[in-house]
Amino acid sequence: MGCTPSKPDAPDDLSGLFGPPRPIPVDIGAAIKHHLQKNTNSIVFIFGGPASQKGLIIEELTSSFNFMSISVEDIVFQYLPSRLSGTGTAIKEIQEALRNDEGMLSIDWILEMIAGRMSLAMNQRFVIDIVPAVASILKSEEYRARTHDRQLSQFEQKHPISFAIDVNVLDEQNLMRSNGETPANGRDDDSKRINPELNQMMKGADDIDRGKMEKRISEYHTCAEPFLQYFRKSNRVVKMSLSSEAVNNLVNTTRETLLKLGFTIARKDDRIICFTTCDTPETSPENIDLAYYKLKVINVNEIAKASDNLTAKICAVHRYISSHNRHDDNFLVVIPNVNVQYSEKMKRINFLEKKGLVYLDEFIKNKQHDKPPKFRTRIPVNCISSSRQQFLFFESFPNDVAKAISLLYLKQVRENMVVQYWP
Repeated sequence: MGCTPSKPDAPDDLSGLFGPPRPIPVDIGAAIKHHLQKNTNSIVFIFGGPASQKGLIIEELTSSFNFMSISVEDIVFQYLPSRLSGTGTAIKEIQEALRNDEGMLSIDWILEMIAGRMSLAMNQRFVIDIVPAVASILKSEEYRARTHDRQLSQFEQKHPISFAIDVNVLDEQNLMRSNGETPANGRDDDSKRINPELNQMMKGADDIDRGKMEKRISEYHTCAEPFLQYFRKSNRVVKMSLSSEAVNNLVNTTRETLLKLGFTIARKDDRIICFTTCDTPETSPENIDLAYYKLKVINVNEIAKASDNLTAKICAVHRYISSHNRHDDNFLVVIPNVNVQYSEKMKRINFLEKKGLVYLDEFIKNKQHDKPPKFRTRIPVNCISSSRQQFLFFESFPNDVAKAISLLYLKQVRENMVVQYWP
């Protein structure tokens, strides 16, 4: 297959498919930056109901900003059995004990266990999910108290909390349904329109489902509100107003908010790196809207010697990217001559996917959404992905060289991490 891309599409042809995600309004408490500057450690409490997608935020904090995640469920199911004489350690048995003794849990004990977990960790950043999703914990007597000011204030004497994140879902029931959190009974609006009898039979069941959903949402708000009141009093809440149309923008919004508060990204290799051998007019970088895709062009011949082997050239590419990137940059690496031999023994690589003709939008999510692209081009690519990096190779790029480049680059990433975190 040749390197020539297909005919560019008009700017608005794919606006519905690849248009910008709905923005998420963010309100940052006035006292947060002061608390961050005052304390060495960063402790963040996170709140979000069953439809909030707070797991995406926790994943972003842990993977990109080096936070350690601590959840109340982990605390309860790991440490509670030692307090329960004659009770098994299985989760089912612990839940049964909690249901039979609503006064068993205390916020003091939970915060004490959280403090102990933090003291044993080497981390300086912690994200704490204090309101559980497990019903048997939510129904405990202390989680239904009107205030936790005393407990949180005592906790902060040794462990000052930087701020709280409150994911305020504007349409909770709709988002729960879109997340597949309705019972898996196969019913949908189309089937009920087609079959009126089925619609009538299931109406009562739908009311029950809706009631369960409303109950879950109500229980969360009852338990979360006393904690949030404590942080609101000191203007330490980051409030995100999430709608179902804006879920795809949650990770980017979280990242931009943390950067605005002065955090730095610890993980810098989660970008897209494209490789091309083509320097003809039809496949040159001029035929890609570089600004829209936030692509920086690297010509290997300008950063490495022509006589360098493939290992040296990829080391040069890694060094350049490490020293010239911002957190949301992507890169287009031009290697005009790839008739290079890679003689070192190479591990087998099984994660190459042939994608055929694709739009870069399918891979590059951190685009410049403030204006439409000049054009969109479909390009034949092979994709190589790892847990920490994604590479796109524009055809015709030799598969053996593509695999070698991926392994060499990932080796540089690993070695750089060892140097960075060596005590």
